[in-house]
Amino acid sequence: MADNTAAVTELFSALHSLTSYDVSPTLDTNLPGWFTHPTMGIVRDGRNFDQHGYFAQTLLISEHTGSHVDAPRHIHPGSETIEDFGPDVLFAPYKKYDLTRFELEAGVPVTLEQIEQVEREDGIELREGDIAILQFGWDQYLKPDSHDPEERGWWGANEPGLTDEACKHFADRKIRAIGADSAAVDIVIKDGKLTDAPGHAVHFLPNRILIIEGLVNLGAPPVEGAFFAMPLKIDGGSGSPIRAAMFG
Repeated sequence: MADNTAAVTELFSALHSLTSYDVSPTLDTNLPGWFTHPTMGIVRDGRNFDQHGYFAQTLLISEHTGSHVDAPRHIHPGSETIEDFGPDVLFAPYKKYDLTRFELEAGVPVTLEQIEQVEREDGIELREGDIAILQFGWDQYLKPDSHDPEERGWWGANEPGLTDEACKHFADRKIRAIGADSAAVDIVIKDGKLTDAPGHAVHFLPNRILIIEGLVNLGAPPVEGAFFAMPLKIDGGSGSPIRAAMFG
């Protein structure tokens, strides 16, 4: 048996030399999400000390809750489900595109020209196997503590998305995944009216490029680093919740 001690020691030494950034929201009852998905529920006393002698909550959760990953089957019948991908599929270098420099609006997609501008200004060189992370700044509209139904629901029914040309730009570089702090990354939608989904439909999922949705706090991590998240191994899963972290 090969002795991997040195490699493991080197790996964790490198990780511990970096700063870790938690980019997942806290899962809680009625956490906002894509406007047509069922909301999450937590049964707080699913198992409790008085009745059962121990404590455990029961979760009622969609595969597409909080920070999560979409598998090809989510949109394309007969294609791969989440358990068809290895546990390390979302372990990769990332490149972060800070799009907050543009005045982004729901329903107005980010263009290829804007993507290329960020690459020039931030010195980004996207490589095969990378994960592209898009910082729309859209988590500012994620309002899990709001008591206003309209305010709570706005994030999941509105986002800029990407043009077809921008999606093709990423796909041509053979990235393994693309993620964002919006509810659906590439989908162009305003007030629940979807006008385009070029990544889900054409460029990403059909090419086994996974889509990571619902990230938060993307302003903190540097432009490049390491991305780590692990999907649950769900039978027939169209996707999975993840706990995502960025190191840099």
